[in-house]
Amino acid sequence: MLTLFIAALGACVPVDELKEETHSVPLGEVETSEITLKMGEGELYLQGGADQLMEGTFLYNVERMKPNIEYSVVGNRGEVEVRQGKKPGLVLGKKKNKWDISLREDIPLDLVIDFGAGKGDLDLRGLILESLVVDMGVGNVEVDLTGEHRNDFSVNIDGGVGRIVLYLPQNTGVRVAVDKGIGSINARGFSKNNNIYTNEAYGQSEITIEVKIDAGIGSVELKLR
Repeated sequence: MLTLFIAALGACVPVDELKEETHSVPLGEVETSEITLKMGEGELYLQGGADQLMEGTFLYNVERMKPNIEYSVVGNRGEVEVRQGKKPGLVLGKKKNKWDISLREDIPLDLVIDFGAGKGDLDLRGLILESLVVDMGVGNVEVDLTGEHRNDFSVNIDGGVGRIVLYLPQNTGVRVAVDKGIGSINARGFSKNNNIYTNEAYGQSEITIEVKIDAGIGSVELKLR
């Protein structure tokens, strides 16, 4: 028993002083991009407004959570991956891990977000999305896709345990297919046909947003505005 206790104590990770890092990925000559964010746990804030391809501020107080950023250019396409450092194990103290990331608004992008646990606030208004994939673990995620859009795009959300709130544009055609898990779906303002939800603009507007949600345990809210 004592041996197990000592082994467990040795696996513990102390909380350090809060560190802040800023990183940016240059725009260069890229014409399209793929941004992948892999966050194990913490708070993720994402929005447009970057002068470069990507700009971010990262706060953490466990050294192993230090973010890793990889960037490559293939042809005219920039590929960025931001990945949380190694899982820290049992932390002695209150963890802090916060990413505040801005993306360039005039570059078409495929966005992939692998979010383990915590809180996600994804304000994607103004971005030129080609596709969006959100893989959610445990926590609450809000995704804002309202505003004007220049092209059709697809959204795939794999829900885990928690709450998903998806804000969608009222004047752009939206079709949402929901594979319901254990939980509730609130879709005021949408027409429902089996597991398909559509807004009034669907089939009428030039642009269409196709959404697939694999709901887990918790709630899904679709909101028009």
